[in-house]
Amino acid sequence: MKRLLLWCLALIASGQACADAGLLERMVGGFSRDSLWKNVQERCLTPATPTHSDCVIVDRQRGFVLYKDMIGASHYLVIPVRPVSGVDDARVWSDREHNAWAFGWAARDTVGKAIGRALPDTLLGLAINARAARSQDQLHIHLDCISESARDFLASGAFDRQWRSLTFRGKPVRVRLIPSDDPVLAVDPFDVVREDLGADGKIADRGVFLGYVRPLQGQAGFVVVDEPVDKAGGANGHASDFLDRGCKLGRAQPGR
Repeated sequence: MKRLLLWCLALIASGQACADAGLLERMVGGFSRDSLWKNVQERCLTPATPTHSDCVIVDRQRGFVLYKDMIGASHYLVIPVRPVSGVDDARVWSDREHNAWAFGWAARDTVGKAIGRALPDTLLGLAINARAARSQDQLHIHLDCISESARDFLASGAFDRQWRSLTFRGKPVRVRLIPSDDPVLAVDPFDVVREDLGADGKIADRGVFLGYVRPLQGQAGFVVVDEPVDKAGGANGHASDFLDRGCKLGRAQPGR
């Protein structure tokens, strides 16, 4: 296991992705499911003025921290300043005051700065994993470049303003476009998913991804991907598969 971990870290350092990011995440964070929350508390929230480099943004008023993930030069996490377990926490789906996705999207230029390149919005994304596919029990939304498979999926244009059932890497997902000519996120993807389920709809364990498209033809806007855990259908809710910790597409962009 140690050899595999070192191999994956070497691949990421060179700009390549580990073949099994989910396995790597479990290996690194699986020893303690509250280690992320403890680190954020000690480094970012307990000091009156955080000085640790991992605390990229600490906004107590808005209620979030942008935290540098330990794996991947361009990988960041949006984390609430209060304990919230994840998508299985009912508060995630009822909170109208705090929008973690908007906070993370507004900070997306952090990814480009990390690799020394200005990145187009269409190469950036946010994702949260289902409870069944995460290693930490503090809500964290991943921010990074999208993967090549995600780029191809978004470029297909096989979605519109209504929910559509599609597949991503062989897994069943639901996809919906939120039209927006300006890349300013004015909705909460949690709300987008919840509203479709209805007032009595059960919020099953699921992963959610958010990206932005600006096609040459058609409507620009945000794409919300909903991946409920479906063992029979092969969906594990690991929405961060839409992202690439190696940021290959971003690194291929012209430098400064």
